[in-house]
Amino acid sequence: MSRRSPFQNLLFLTLAGLSAAGCSTSGGGPAPAAPSSASLPASPAQVASAGRVADYCPQVALREGTAILRKGSGDSVDYVASITGTTRSCRERDGQYFMEVAVTGRVVPGPVSKGGTVDLPLRVAIVDNGKLVYSQLGHQGALLDSTGGAVNFSYIDRNIRFPKPAGKTLTIYAGFDEGPPAPAVAAKGKTGR
Repeated sequence: MSRRSPFQNLLFLTLAGLSAAGCSTSGGGPAPAAPSSASLPASPAQVASAGRVADYCPQVALREGTAILRKGSGDSVDYVASITGTTRSCRERDGQYFMEVAVTGRVVPGPVSKGGTVDLPLRVAIVDNGKLVYSQLGHQGALLDSTGGAVNFSYIDRNIRFPKPAGKTLTIYAGFDEGPPAPAVAAKGKTGR
């Protein structure tokens, strides 16, 4: 039997918990697909080569408005995606911090969903004492069934690297990010008579 890293164990437990929660509340929807090898954490040898486990590894926070992604409104909702869990691992080597941040969630099809793959834009950002030290927008696909069942998704950013912080000053953010809102169209001014 192969050994899993602590990060792999935590991800497995998070996904197992989501599956169990989905089974007790979804009313018998399809079981979530197992993560593909592309979504699994690095092997223990690769993780070990990244240095030692850091003494300090802050929790992941969700900024207001980034935990839910809704496409459409009212009776025209295509889907609603929500983040249900996050986790992270931190290692340090040669004055550098190496992190992996994982996000798990669910996508529920709406009334106008036709099924197919939806693209979920997810950003991981890290701030050190008010200064942005890492920000990366990634994308995770989720395959919706045309019959309307909810599906789970998981996303892992393994490429995080930045200089070791001087103190316990890190904040890790994760959430949906569709980019800046479209500029508002200025209302035409009325002319006087």
